[in-house]
Amino acid sequence: MCNILRHMPMRFIQGHRRGLSILLASMVLSLLLTDSVSSSSPHPATPNTGDMVAPVDGPPRYPFTRDASMACGQWKRNSRDYPYFGAPRDPKPRRHAGVDLYPPQGEGAPVKAMKAGQVIKVASFYTRANGEKTYGVLIDHLDFTANYAELKKPGMKAGQTVASGEIIGQVSRTRQLHLELYEAGTRDWSRWYGEKPAKLLDPTRAMTELLYGEGTKARE
Repeated sequence: MCNILRHMPMRFIQGHRRGLSILLASMVLSLLLTDSVSSSSPHPATPNTGDMVAPVDGPPRYPFTRDASMACGQWKRNSRDYPYFGAPRDPKPRRHAGVDLYPPQGEGAPVKAMKAGQVIKVASFYTRANGEKTYGVLIDHLDFTANYAELKKPGMKAGQTVASGEIIGQVSRTRQLHLELYEAGTRDWSRWYGEKPAKLLDPTRAMTELLYGEGTKARE
């Protein structure tokens, strides 16, 4: 705009001062409105944990944040089994779409619904090398959707409603709960190949708050 004004004849500017003032005011208003719209546009965010319960009892046996899990000694360097969100997996460019939580009780530990909701899907999730089949329970919690996975075969069915804190399954012989979070309205879980699935959320902050206390830096 400054360049435009610099090259205009002075008599034009003086004769049209009022019109220019109106034009400049309109441009500023337009820019402010554009900025307001863009800054208020929805972005994927992890849910507020204030009204949620932890999906497992007690702090996990092992940390699930990136740096802590790599430093704890449970997994070898460059392992493909790290529990943190986005950890590299085989084959090819697959990445870990959730966090793995290892409850103190190990196999058979109860898994609880973090909020009231409705079961969307119950299906086979992952079959281990030893032949054990694990299951996922996808629940719509209204403001987010959660996949509680690597469970023993659950008794839940699609369409069933659950209460906050209700036991929805048990940890399989993997001794872990694989937990994925998605934006509200998501109707199925996703595998992460290449770019992160658009509706997939990072559950690290929410699980840290629920399992170690809000605002804590524990195990990070």
